[in-house]
Amino acid sequence: MFQERITLVSPAWRMVLLTVLGWLALGLLGPVVLRLEGELPITLQSLLVLVWSICWGWKVGVAATMGYLAMGAVGLPVFANGAGGVEHFMGSTAGFLWAFPVSALAVGMLAERLTKHQFIGAAGLFLLGQAVILGLGIPFRLAVTQTEASFMTLIPSLLPPVMIKTALGTLVVVAVGRLLAPRRDVP
Repeated sequence: MFQERITLVSPAWRMVLLTVLGWLALGLLGPVVLRLEGELPITLQSLLVLVWSICWGWKVGVAATMGYLAMGAVGLPVFANGAGGVEHFMGSTAGFLWAFPVSALAVGMLAERLTKHQFIGAAGLFLLGQAVILGLGIPFRLAVTQTEASFMTLIPSLLPPVMIKTALGTLVVVAVGRLLAPRRDVP
């Protein structure tokens, strides 16, 4: 967690500032969907929920996520593909949306326990966070859509997007950590 490395404002204002920046990042980038040939689309919303929680801790991550979900619930076009509205909390995407704060809490709490944000630790947190989101979202989606598919049959199609998000997220977290690392004066 890098929150303590931002020293320009008091800890209380730092938390408010990072939460508001999280709302903005999720609101602006959450609707973006990357489509790969023959694969499931990659949404940036779950990636950003995890990045924010790993970088800034569980309190900021959960607060930013809840603010993002509130923006979408009131109809702002902040969900994947510019969707918004309370109906998304009851339809096939509801399980994923409800999983966001759970995942933010889990990875944010674990990130606060890490002493360094290195590639392996960050990658592990991203894999865990995505497992929580998919583990809660997919069964709900299958139940709502009443499809014959099972969780196990979906795993092969989910692996490429999960690995891409893990790689991207890990690079972002490590880069933020290095940018905010204390500077050592070299004589």
